[in-house]
Amino acid sequence: MASCETLQKLQENPEWIAPRSDTRVFLGEPGAPEATKTTVEPGNAFSPGIGTFGVAWWLRFPDEDSFFAPETQALESLKWSFEDGYLPLIHCDTLAMGLEIRHSLFQDGTALERSEAVCGNLQIRNSTAQTKNVQVFIALRSLGPAGGPVRDLKVGDDAKSFWLAQRNLPLLGFHRFPDSVGCGVGDPSPLAREGKVPSAKTVADPDGWCFGLARFDIKLSPQETWCLRFDCPQQSYGVVPDALPGTASMRPDQYEQRVQAHLETWRERLAGMELEVPDTDFHNAFFANMQHMLTALVGDQVRLAPIAYPLPWIRDGIMIMRCFDLAGFHELARKTTEICVRQDFFGGFCAEADAPGQGIWALVQHYRITRDRAWLERVYPAIKRKVDYFFRMRRAKEPIQIVQDCPVLPFMHAYRNAGVICAPAKDGIIMGVMDLQIREGQTSQWALCGLQEAAYAARELGREVDVRSYEMEAQELRAALWRYIQSEPRYFEFERNVNSLVWPTRAWETDTDKVVPGFRAWWAEERGDETTYIPERWWLHFELGQIHNALLLGLRQSAWLGLKYRLDHQDVPGLYGWREYGGGFEEAGNAVNGVSLIKQLRGCHRFDQITPHGWCASEMWLLQRGMLVEEWKGELVLFGGVPAEWIKPGARIAFRNWVTWYGKVSAELIIGEDGRKARIHASGIDADTPVRISLPSGEIVTTPTASGEVSVTVEM
Repeated sequence: MASCETLQKLQENPEWIAPRSDTRVFLGEPGAPEATKTTVEPGNAFSPGIGTFGVAWWLRFPDEDSFFAPETQALESLKWSFEDGYLPLIHCDTLAMGLEIRHSLFQDGTALERSEAVCGNLQIRNSTAQTKNVQVFIALRSLGPAGGPVRDLKVGDDAKSFWLAQRNLPLLGFHRFPDSVGCGVGDPSPLAREGKVPSAKTVADPDGWCFGLARFDIKLSPQETWCLRFDCPQQSYGVVPDALPGTASMRPDQYEQRVQAHLETWRERLAGMELEVPDTDFHNAFFANMQHMLTALVGDQVRLAPIAYPLPWIRDGIMIMRCFDLAGFHELARKTTEICVRQDFFGGFCAEADAPGQGIWALVQHYRITRDRAWLERVYPAIKRKVDYFFRMRRAKEPIQIVQDCPVLPFMHAYRNAGVICAPAKDGIIMGVMDLQIREGQTSQWALCGLQEAAYAARELGREVDVRSYEMEAQELRAALWRYIQSEPRYFEFERNVNSLVWPTRAWETDTDKVVPGFRAWWAEERGDETTYIPERWWLHFELGQIHNALLLGLRQSAWLGLKYRLDHQDVPGLYGWREYGGGFEEAGNAVNGVSLIKQLRGCHRFDQITPHGWCASEMWLLQRGMLVEEWKGELVLFGGVPAEWIKPGARIAFRNWVTWYGKVSAELIIGEDGRKARIHASGIDADTPVRISLPSGEIVTTPTASGEVSVTVEM
């Protein structure tokens, strides 16, 4: 966690204000290089790119001899929110000595033009009845949410900006003149506490501890508001930085025009789907998580979390790919899914046994939505290649070890058995390796998924010989796995087995009666009942997958309690982000010890949770979708997870233009004013599709008209 020199400096200088490092979120252009993602911590201290520097704001009240730094405040006192609840303009609201403070931050520009910049506004309102004297400090320093060495720095010729001295490139500028501005070496926080600013206008330090500090002296009358707009162009470092520098100029005075253009871009990006529900957090989380997943994209690769996992990982990545498809981003979904054509295995833990099934699922799910037969024909050889692993693993008499031609966590190179995808088969089931251990249930259920999806693809292409082969293999594997479940009373005690029962693998979709009792017993022990929810302590993406399984297996109210719990307990409070792990630094060891990027930063000095995590974001998004529409047992299920607490007189629950296997569907559920009847109308459904309307009061099955519409009225 953090670089060695960072930890040493913080130990030597306990008076320095360290970055928070407790949670973080990212801003950035979808597909832009990882280095350009802006890291933001509570209070809106930020690093404009990974390994750059930190920008912080502090307040000093000279009359009271008091100092305020967001880095030292309780997390709950810093209220984070997105513009309109989900658009990537991050607001942080807090209070200090009677002042109402709002810090707003966004990133605009494009990677193609190397014009990325972080732009923001610090607004302070005096809500007291007394005049307030305040010193506002803005610091550019090596320490930051994702900081790095700052080896030279100067005050700009305009006296209201900081620049790289040797390269003469802008780093941070303000729309108004500071009352005092200067540069120094070390950290500016001790000077700011005393109300001081260094006098030097240019500094250099080979160890990279240069800083810039600007002070604004303001006197606020009662109810008066003061604001400071700033702009932070991103620069190039490391690779041909002089030949290809950043191109953005400082334009803090254009804040309003830029923020409106930025928000409009994102509104258009997310406009393909519409949602109306009575729960604001449900609505905002749905779109915010899509925004988190898009922001993390690097080129055509999905990423789980900037900084923590700068590599593709199949198990997590396929869930994000499917979100893009179901959100209507079909071209993007195809580009990100193509890695599954090229690679059978990719991820930080080297080759693992569940990967072939996951790759097939990703490819065939894309076809189910797009119906692009020519594309399916092109990728079918990759599907066949992956299927071959199921046959080999189920008949393996010795371990099968694979050399993975994709990046892995560095410490995996030291493990003798890295890349072993299975041990010898046992009683007809796959003894597959996943998460560094034998996980026969998880890996066999993903193999069933892969075989079923491969058989579907083969049938679509008229490959009847393959259809019979794949269906027979799936039948034999399911029978062998069922015998194993019956002989293994602890099968449902393993979280990875219950994570993959029917969601997303559909391994037991046609035999749910076999697994429902075991799942229900596990749920009662580990997750509670219809009135009480027991949250997962460690793996949140597993928990969200378990909730989705509960929804499909008939535990409607229990599933809602689990979803509601996570909406109410966010790890990036107000910004709808959830962590991968819980419990402290050791549980974040895969990222900290596996990816050397964190140890190169002058920040993340106590990196004990990974936020926002892409697998969690995707599982949450897909679970929310499943509450309203799901393809299940050959039917289109509408409103199958809508909770009873939403069913109130006059309530309206609706979605529009949602992509499904059976068409681009719009649907609405309207409760009568007396609460006794509900009217359901849906459109865009393929003809002859069985439609199950599932409400807390009961279910009905119908079929759409020739025009793809369903209209029914039901008693409540």
